[in-house]
Amino acid sequence: MRSERVPTLILLILAGVHLFALSWALSRGVWDFPDSGRYLQAAQNLWLHGELYARSWPGKLPQGQAVQEFTIRTIGYPLALLATGATVISPVVLLVVQNGLSLLNIGLVMRWWARWARPNMRERLVAILGVLSFPAQFIYANAVMSEMLLQSVVVGMMAAGMYYIKTGQRRYFAVIVGASVLALLLKPVFYPLAVVIAGAGGLLAWRRRQMVLGLIGLVPILVVGLYMGWNKQRTGYFHFSSIAEINLLHYNAAGVVRQTQGLEAEELWVASILREVNAQPDFATRQHLIQARARAVLWAHPVVYARQHAQGMAIFFLDPGRFDLSEFLRLKVPGSGLLAQARAGSLLRALGRLPLGLMTLLSMVLLANVARLMLAVRGFWRLRNSGPMLRYGRWLAAGLLLYVALLTGPLGAARFLVPVWPLLFGLALMGLRRGELLLLPNKKAAPVREDERQR
Repeated sequence: MRSERVPTLILLILAGVHLFALSWALSRGVWDFPDSGRYLQAAQNLWLHGELYARSWPGKLPQGQAVQEFTIRTIGYPLALLATGATVISPVVLLVVQNGLSLLNIGLVMRWWARWARPNMRERLVAILGVLSFPAQFIYANAVMSEMLLQSVVVGMMAAGMYYIKTGQRRYFAVIVGASVLALLLKPVFYPLAVVIAGAGGLLAWRRRQMVLGLIGLVPILVVGLYMGWNKQRTGYFHFSSIAEINLLHYNAAGVVRQTQGLEAEELWVASILREVNAQPDFATRQHLIQARARAVLWAHPVVYARQHAQGMAIFFLDPGRFDLSEFLRLKVPGSGLLAQARAGSLLRALGRLPLGLMTLLSMVLLANVARLMLAVRGFWRLRNSGPMLRYGRWLAAGLLLYVALLTGPLGAARFLVPVWPLLFGLALMGLRRGELLLLPNKKAAPVREDERQR
């Protein structure tokens, strides 16, 4: 009978790759990504001045556009930086923790897969190729970025969800709620999930006649409300994160202007909007004006924006990670990102300017992403006949994947897939084997036939 345990060889390969990436990051200093500075600065200001502010503290209350730095980063990851001493000495402890979490997340998915599918060694090696062909996993385990901590929270949320499906015990629903609170404090993309959790809690309370579930489900909304109130006290504007308006202006609306009028028109439009909003008397008026100007563009071109949003969602799953690799390997790559080039209609020209080695690597990762997505769809379909834990659990995994893809929208990239990638990987593993039924959770494993043992 095939074991549920992850073989030592597999663990050694994974540990070796993580150790190599960690050594590279520390020796070359490539853990410092463009967005890392804001996280570190926010943590330092929180420690020195008691202010969550993502730029150098000006010594007096910031005005105008600078006010957005109070809420551009949520408090979760800066607290993690302080806890690991990343702002005082070096990020070594933080990166070691993140690599450990990455190993744990991958190991949990592979062990879960082994429990239900009983893979042979050849299939396990194919699974290893599936991990190695997603370099963003190793890159963000070794960067001062919140993706790996958030990935661990999402894996915990998924595990608790499956155990709740299996047992119906309230403690697992409480873990889901706690994980959702941690997730929204790490990344703003998860704060709308509070509404979903509240709705799920209310539905479960009604169906199970357990009102406590409804009360537990309200906790994330309560946390969001308190956090937004804290932000209002600091900025005068009741909101969760200023990154929403930044993305709305610079990516959502600006992308539509670029597609309809060209790159030069986009730059002029963004500059004119910034002049107008920065002249407003307070931050709240500034942000409301950004929303009004950006939404006017989106409403004027709904089809263009819908196409842009759909394109971003597709790239969310397929992006080979040109930005991530070039940053981690410190490669000087000409031109802007591939998504921007695709929108400008010059993707092929941009690919032609890439170094041959990088273009080959990106092509291999892209093919792996396509295969992984197809296997995930197949795995989702195959689980329709399994036991309740897997049959309903697949909807939880797919729901989280589509939730993040939908809210990321035009910003779709490998980086934003990282937090939910283990869910995609788990579904892909379930679609890996051909012609053999998965074990139902309430049945014992069937003996392995002699011809299977010889494969």
